[in-house]
Amino acid sequence: MPSERTTIAIAIGLAVVFTFLAITPIYSYDFFWHLATGRWIAEHQALPIHDPFAIASDRTPWINGEWLFEVVLYSIGGLRAASLLRALLVGLTFAIAFFFAARTSNWRIAAVLTALAFAGAHARLDLRPSTIAAGLLVLAIVCATRETRAGDIAFLVVAIVWINVHPSALLAPVVAALLRTRLTIPSALALLVNPFGWRAVAAPITLTLFARGGTFVNAEWLPSPIVAFPLLYVCVVAGVVSFALHRRDLRRFVLFAILGYLAIAHVRNQGLFFAAFPLLCGPDILVWPAANRGEGQTGMSGPHIFIAVALIAFVLITGDHHAGVAPHRFPIGSVARLKATNFRGNIYNPDQFGGFLIWSFYPERRALTDGRNELFHTYIDEYAKARVDSRAWRALLAKYRIDVAVDEDRGTIDAVDAVTKQRRAIPASNAYWPPREWALIARDDVSMVFARRAAFPPEAVARWELPR
Repeated sequence: MPSERTTIAIAIGLAVVFTFLAITPIYSYDFFWHLATGRWIAEHQALPIHDPFAIASDRTPWINGEWLFEVVLYSIGGLRAASLLRALLVGLTFAIAFFFAARTSNWRIAAVLTALAFAGAHARLDLRPSTIAAGLLVLAIVCATRETRAGDIAFLVVAIVWINVHPSALLAPVVAALLRTRLTIPSALALLVNPFGWRAVAAPITLTLFARGGTFVNAEWLPSPIVAFPLLYVCVVAGVVSFALHRRDLRRFVLFAILGYLAIAHVRNQGLFFAAFPLLCGPDILVWPAANRGEGQTGMSGPHIFIAVALIAFVLITGDHHAGVAPHRFPIGSVARLKATNFRGNIYNPDQFGGFLIWSFYPERRALTDGRNELFHTYIDEYAKARVDSRAWRALLAKYRIDVAVDEDRGTIDAVDAVTKQRRAIPASNAYWPPREWALIARDDVSMVFARRAAFPPEAVARWELPR
């Protein structure tokens, strides 16, 4: 086993490497409505009671359990600064996981497990509250295993911060029950220390039930297929094999199994699982029981180090390592041109563009919807009907007084002629935004912008109209 000082030095080195590798563009569609919410809270010095942004949101209380993340995000100032801070937090999360895993096992094995976890989590830890929650989960596990008064206090502080950053804080009492039983009830009570009280605890449970009901489709709530996420299943199998071979701490394995199930059941939970993996996976997973003697702590250094370096190199080669916004995810060019037109009015949009439009236009112009599915029960039903029924589609646009549309480029669709009943392929834009009623005024690689002709002066529309 290396000395404490050597382990610290290795952890610092990994923090530097992981931080560099975690510098990636912003991919999360939710990032911008989080940023807009932080701006709203800073300007009003209060939390919004109802959603102030989207036209179609329900007039129900908004239990925003991520408000603390949003305030800090906005206060940082600048997308580049936010990207760099996110990279630093990710780097520290996995460096801390390595350090404490290495203290109870072979440091080389801990390095391999940490590199494997980082490679699996890299694409999932975007600039969003769940990424901060992954780091808080690691801190919670570390504090729970300290078995000191200071560790107990730190655990409760982590739980309080966690519930104000992300609803996955509901895991705090679970961690306590398995690793530090005496903190189970105190940690459950700590979750009530938030602006919404018990409703912050109930809201994520309600949302989970809503997501599982099949009313809407959100990629974050879908299961994690093995073809798309092979490293997730490698880690799950590694943990199961480790426990089967070595019969180490059952409590840690139960927590490992819970997080593994959550990650497999919903893509959104992968970051939590990967961050905790080095701490929960059996420390001797890469050492056979028969060889687990003195040489088990020092042998096989070459293969271990090679595997860890190979995993880090994989992330380096396959990742996009620069700060800023991923241009292929957001309607950046289209929105810039729409701003130049100065066309006002309510904006139709698919939910993935909602956050970017809210950040770009609120309060002068309002978007229709965004990714906060729990606030759009009524609209989700209306939209499902409108996408397959032209009359319902027109009624939806009329209800929300849509004058501008920022839609994704959908290619072609099959349409049925109302008179002849014949089916034929037509551009989706012509079906939803007929040229006689809607003018194409902007487009980029991911979106098309339309203006309702009757809402604006003909000469203004003609100035900005593009050929279809």
